[in-house]
Amino acid sequence: MKVTVCIPTYNRPDLLKEAMDSCFNQTFLPFEILIGDDSTNNETRELVETYKNASEIKIGYFKNEPSLGQAANVNGLFKNASGEKVVLLHDDDLLMETALEEMIKCFQSDDTIQAVYGKQYIIDEKGAVDEKHSEDLNAYYFRTSHYSINQLSPLEAGMVQQFPNDCYMVDRTVIEKINYRSKNEIGHAGDFDFGFRLGVHGFKLHFINEYTAKYRITESSVARNGTDSGYQAFKIIQQAGITTNSRKTDPVNVILKRKAPVAILQAIKKGKRKEALSIYFSKWHRSQILSLGGMRRLLNIIK
Repeated sequence: MKVTVCIPTYNRPDLLKEAMDSCFNQTFLPFEILIGDDSTNNETRELVETYKNASEIKIGYFKNEPSLGQAANVNGLFKNASGEKVVLLHDDDLLMETALEEMIKCFQSDDTIQAVYGKQYIIDEKGAVDEKHSEDLNAYYFRTSHYSINQLSPLEAGMVQQFPNDCYMVDRTVIEKINYRSKNEIGHAGDFDFGFRLGVHGFKLHFINEYTAKYRITESSVARNGTDSGYQAFKIIQQAGITTNSRKTDPVNVILKRKAPVAILQAIKKGKRKEALSIYFSKWHRSQILSLGGMRRLLNIIK
């Protein structure tokens, strides 16, 4: 099977180099690596040229002038991918050495699978692994050995974000049908929205209990994820009209209860106080109303 790795990038040549090196260090090498460059200078172009001159792996480079933004950049890379399987890799993240090999094995063992992903290590800006944070994060997103045996449904995997932001491998047929939606449509929740819609459309998603990625926490990633992603994800699920049941473990209940507090705060920052108040008194936030955090959120709404 031929694998295309797609890397959208923006003004981070040093981190991009690490991301590309993680592709070249694979036990199963990709057929091609595609770089979508939204950068405002030529440093990334120069870096990629050094790789193209020395690599036997096909490297495609696309300079976006003007910058396209995340959604259009990713969609452009997906459109140009020629591999049977496609991997999205953010420019500040890394693939584990056996990632492509482990994910390919899943497709080879079951031809009904349409997307594969594993666990993530959390690393800091210098690449140091935070073992405890990594373990907690994977448990929070239902990425444990239990769920490699008892697979979540596609809808569940998308809603509770077991399907990760990147470092997943998808069949070409998937990206031919589902693209990233624009920032104008869903704010900064593009990664969540993509996984969610994979689940809504019933694509067969498969979790493996292997570390396949290193997810880097940087100041820019924290800023990006802290703008309106929780609020937008809350809205996306509600607008999809997916019903919930009374089980506390129901995926809709789980994800909306998790996102309600941050959705309230982000709605306030966006000047949407009526929406913030609606979420505050919704059943997904009801249990937190009398908590200290709940009272603080109410004061923020009133102010």
